[in-house]
Amino acid sequence: MTGERGTYDHVVVGAGSAGCAVAAGLARAGARVALIEAGPPARDPRLGIPAMAADLWFGRHDWAVPTAPQPGLDGRVDTWPRGRVVGGSSAINAMMWVRGVDADYDGWAAAGATGWDATTMRGLLHGLEDDERGATAHRGVGGPVRVERQRDPRPVTLAFLDACGELGIPVVDDYHAEEGAALTMVTQRRGRRWSAADAFLVPALADVGDRLTVRTGATVSRVVVAHGRAVGVELLTGRFREVVRAEGEVILCAGAVASPALLWRSGVGPADELRALGLGVVVDAPGVGADLQDHVASGMVVGTAGGSLHGADRDPRVLASWLLRRRGPATSNLGEALALLRTSEDEPAPDVELLAIPAPMLDHGRTRFPRHGLTVAAIVLVPESRGRVTLAAADPRRPPRVAPGTFEDPGGVDLRRMVTGLRTVEALLGTRALGGRIEERLVPSAPATDDAALRAHARATGQTLYHPVGTCRMGSDDRAVVDPALRVRGVDGLRVADASVMPRIVRGHTNAAAMAIGVRAAALVGAA
Repeated sequence: MTGERGTYDHVVVGAGSAGCAVAAGLARAGARVALIEAGPPARDPRLGIPAMAADLWFGRHDWAVPTAPQPGLDGRVDTWPRGRVVGGSSAINAMMWVRGVDADYDGWAAAGATGWDATTMRGLLHGLEDDERGATAHRGVGGPVRVERQRDPRPVTLAFLDACGELGIPVVDDYHAEEGAALTMVTQRRGRRWSAADAFLVPALADVGDRLTVRTGATVSRVVVAHGRAVGVELLTGRFREVVRAEGEVILCAGAVASPALLWRSGVGPADELRALGLGVVVDAPGVGADLQDHVASGMVVGTAGGSLHGADRDPRVLASWLLRRRGPATSNLGEALALLRTSEDEPAPDVELLAIPAPMLDHGRTRFPRHGLTVAAIVLVPESRGRVTLAAADPRRPPRVAPGTFEDPGGVDLRRMVTGLRTVEALLGTRALGGRIEERLVPSAPATDDAALRAHARATGQTLYHPVGTCRMGSDDRAVVDPALRVRGVDGLRVADASVMPRIVRGHTNAAAMAIGVRAAALVGAA
């Protein structure tokens, strides 16, 4: 059954990191906005408890997107957690506030994303922040996104930092001001997760709720395009189809997987492939779904003599401490410490990140070892590999096809960077600070001592770090999907504003930059 329900000034698709910022910004500017989210409202109490993040993955709040078999990962299929709830991935992520560096954003501008340089992005990012440490040249206060120190990091995490210092890696307070190792700053307020919904949506609903309508449990099947202009979106709610109209613009904020898939289903994509799926062609746009980039992580796992999160999920005192005082292991964001490193003096900025997780785990936590332990992962921050998001079928209920292309760059640069990062992990595990705590090598079962063993380990254990970008790339060239004002080329009244527009992945985690894109998108639409 098909019908129409409502007309708004603007329709925003996806209530994630960018979508919450876009919808709230437009409503505050006086527009009537419909925000459409396929997932449910954020009512599950586990969403507020930081250490419950991994337990939310692969459940009802997660799209859990399977990849195609990946040649670079020994033919394995990875699963990409992607938030399916109000707040999006910011409601289920590890809450790490790692913004990227100036070189990232100046690189965007140099690549054709005019107006998205480091000066502009630094202003946007600082405007987002409410950092408990106070304002400096490198951080902001008074913004909607609360950024705090961790309240109770685990002892093995502190030992990781001691090991970094032992190796000569500086231990710093603010990794946005200087390179080195540090406890991760997190998007929490007094030990509770602070999602994009908390930052943008909840306050906007309280202040201008009469102008902001949030629809949950509704899947957008396509953008409705008439005479070259986006005029609304078609929703699927159970057996019903309905159209929500936009008198102004439609803004896609569904993320680096769903936004390109939605454009394909709307007739914007590679013409030959659209026709092969039985879809009409509105705009022949070969770049839609291309240029997929992601951070790949490979972890080494050891058993330790205590000091980790092991057993915390079964200890009623842990939950009681969180409920009463917002303290204890339940405040852990899992990725408790990091180190930003350069694998070569020729690198203009860090190209590898190390991440300390105070629990022995692999495969997004689906493999857990029944003992105390530590996982230390190496992450390639500037991948050369490129993948693609396409459609397996026109049916919107079928997941898109994701082929990340991990470790498939022709020059093998990504794997070389990973091997260098894993060598540093091995060195950390051999320090006095960490080595004295290790009781057992779990994965690998013995130290990896040569490049061949490290390459094999990377291929056997590599997985996404949940930061896909680039599939609706912003730029000034003909292959760019959106222009620097985030307008989809060839369709009036349609923009994309999420991580998919990033021309190049940042040397950090993508949540902060996605929120900044959302804030700027609201301003761009409002000024149109």
